[in-house]
Amino acid sequence: MADFIGESNILNGVMIRDKVVMFAGREFECVDKGFGEMTPVDVVIRPEDLYIFESSDADQLTGTVTSCIFKGVHYEMMIDTPNGYEFLVQDYHSFDVGKTVGLLVKPFDIHVMKKERVTNTFDGKMVDQNHVEFLGYTFECPEMPGISAGEEVIVNVDFHDIILQDNEDDGMISGEVKFILYKGDHYHLTVFTDWDEDIFVDTSDVWDDSDHVGITIPPEKIKIVKK
Repeated sequence: MADFIGESNILNGVMIRDKVVMFAGREFECVDKGFGEMTPVDVVIRPEDLYIFESSDADQLTGTVTSCIFKGVHYEMMIDTPNGYEFLVQDYHSFDVGKTVGLLVKPFDIHVMKKERVTNTFDGKMVDQNHVEFLGYTFECPEMPGISAGEEVIVNVDFHDIILQDNEDDGMISGEVKFILYKGDHYHLTVFTDWDEDIFVDTSDVWDDSDHVGITIPPEKIKIVKK
C-alpha cells in the first residue's frame, strides 16, 4: 500500500453513498461500495490518473498550473484549484505555468480507503468538573457536571483543534513531528508527545520532520464522554 500511495494525491473525502464520493468540493462517481452513507474516507488518486487538458465543458475540476517540471519521461505539474486544493499531475504533455486547465478522473482511478481515525482519542481522568488529566498534563475543559473527580473518561480532540508552537516551552505539552502527510489543502501530522503517545494534527502551517513543537489544546475544544 505504501508503494502504491507513493506521491499520490491523498484527500479527505465523504462517501455519500455506494459509488458516489465527495472530495475537493464536488461529487464524483467511483467504483467503491459498502462504506455506508456520509462516511468520512480518504481518497487516493495517482498523479498519472488525473487527465489534464485545455479547460472545457468536460472539466470536473479547474485549476491553474503553478509549476511544470520535465522528469525525463513525463512532465510533473502542480495545479491549484480556486477552492484551495492542490493536485500533483503527471502527463506526457506540458502546460505553461499560469495556464488555466481542466482536470478529469475516471471512476476506476478513484481509490477510496477507510479512515484509520477521525479524531484524537485519549484515556483520561477527571480532576474536578473543570479539569481533566490526559497525556500527562491537567487540562482545563468545559464544565462536566455529573462526572466525579477521579472518574475515568474518554477525551476527544479534533485534529484541526490542536495548536502547534515553534517554541516547546510555549505549549502545555511538547512533542516531535514524526510523520507528515499532505492532503491537498492541509497537512496531517503525527506528533510523538513526551507522554509517549501520538497526537494527530491538521494544519495549514508547514512543519518539518523531527521538528520539536509545543502543543496547546484550547479548553473549549476538549470533548469528554463517560467510559
